[in-house]
Amino acid sequence: MAPRSLTQKDVQRLLAAPDAQARIDTMTNLVRDLEAGDLAENERTLALEILQRFAADAVTAVREAVAWQIHNSRLLTEDLAARLARDVDRVAFPILRHAEKLSEGLLLEILTERRPAKELAIAGRKTLTPAVSDALVRSGNVIVITQLLRNRGAVIAEPTLHDVLDRFGAVATVNEAMAARPDLSAAVLEKLILFVSEEIRTRLIRSNRLNPQLIGKLVQRAREAATLLLLKPLTTGEADVELLARHLLIRGRLTAPLLFRALCAGEIALFNAGMAVRAHLPPENARQLAWDGGPHALKGLFAKAGLSFTLMKPFRIVIAVAKALHYQGGDEGRERFQTEAIATLFDGCGNSDDREVDDLLLQLFDQTSAEVIERAMEQAGLPFSPLGE
Repeated sequence: MAPRSLTQKDVQRLLAAPDAQARIDTMTNLVRDLEAGDLAENERTLALEILQRFAADAVTAVREAVAWQIHNSRLLTEDLAARLARDVDRVAFPILRHAEKLSEGLLLEILTERRPAKELAIAGRKTLTPAVSDALVRSGNVIVITQLLRNRGAVIAEPTLHDVLDRFGAVATVNEAMAARPDLSAAVLEKLILFVSEEIRTRLIRSNRLNPQLIGKLVQRAREAATLLLLKPLTTGEADVELLARHLLIRGRLTAPLLFRALCAGEIALFNAGMAVRAHLPPENARQLAWDGGPHALKGLFAKAGLSFTLMKPFRIVIAVAKALHYQGGDEGRERFQTEAIATLFDGCGNSDDREVDDLLLQLFDQTSAEVIERAMEQAGLPFSPLGE
């Protein structure tokens, strides 16, 4: 049966019996005839006018039917697309997902509505600009962000990818979706590798030709940094600090790198408690050996704590800086202490041939701000540029 054209009877039906299904049926015929291009000029004008009325219909189901009928049609003008995109979720969805006649500005405006269904529709568009991708990430919706990461047509700036990992890197669906994206930078890969499962980590190492030994060190280094940052708010009293140190020892996490991090970060109480627990000494005895003893006291403490003598020099340097600045921990004077400690460390140990010392010094870059490191490097007469620059 040949499709019938729009007739005056259809228009009368629309006006006289305006139930939703009647209007949807008429609209279907109308769109078909408009796209076929067989209407006379006066019929086409009438049909377009009625289409506009359908797009503003009081019944949501009618407007939704319009949106699905014309989301990929040449009948969808920019004005009509914008009107439907601003409509309720079910009307806007096909337009936001499929229509090409939507500007970046309109998409960003729609995203300010903070409507999850609209965000999800936009995240799956054929192409997305960096600005729209960033706005989707700032929505904080994990489902939307996962959809965005899976979208190969979405251009996502590197800072946005870092933001995703900083906020949602531990979420499996997020890190798995990011791991499947092509052309990730080295800096993003180094951060991503810490969150993904062993299976995906192996896949990333193979597909990006990463060094497995380097990845292993990055993972361990990040765990040490994360441990220290997580524990910081809990170390409010001496008893709490000692309990945490004992807990870390039992879990095998009270390592030389973590103790060095604590010392360089100005967490003196945690450093002292950690040394005491590792050495099985009363806290005051360990503190005196570390801070008030003679030249052989720290060596004796290292021996009791089971730490490598190779690492004594960097520890000794930071302790000396803290004593010279009369810094005993806390926020006051912390940044100055960090700057002085890093500068003095790289001045005294920067040319070390010992791999253990080199690795220990590299730990500092994981938890210290770029500003502190830059000042310290300048003070030590060494060049510095943040990772990835």
